[in-house]
Amino acid sequence: MLSGREFQNLLAGGPEGTTIVFQGGTDKIFYSPTLKNKLRLSPELGPGFLKQKILQNTIAEGAFIGATVEGGKWRTISGIAGITADVESGHGVLTLLQTFPEDTNIKAFQKRDRLYSVVIIEDAPGGIVCRRSQWEKLFALKGEPKLTTVPCEFTVGNTVAPAGPQ
Repeated sequence: MLSGREFQNLLAGGPEGTTIVFQGGTDKIFYSPTLKNKLRLSPELGPGFLKQKILQNTIAEGAFIGATVEGGKWRTISGIAGITADVESGHGVLTLLQTFPEDTNIKAFQKRDRLYSVVIIEDAPGGIVCRRSQWEKLFALKGEPKLTTVPCEFTVGNTVAPAGPQ
């Protein structure tokens, strides 16, 4: 498994960000350490929010755009992302948390349920694989998310969706 810092270097290596393409190409996540969304511009919810309020072991924060095919149609989810180092093992975990345009302060953020997902990258004998959870409702969170292992590859830049303001 990649450590937190190795994960950070892989995903946040340059200003253009990285797209993770999961097996088959119908599921992608673009992560950028520099992409800004409305929430990141808020004083209460800006850079450092994940580390201070949600995941104290966060080593890097950014924004993401995720796209997946459901029922033959593309569905996008966007929000904030944090790379953490697991407290026990030290391996890197990418946590994705959906945000909305109405998320202008901490009160608004806490009021609304949102989707989240996690991704862990492993260097397996057959190549790199990703262990990831399905998108799940945050308020329904009970215990650890269930992870499935899928082949994945990485592309420099955004190959998911336009990186316009959210």
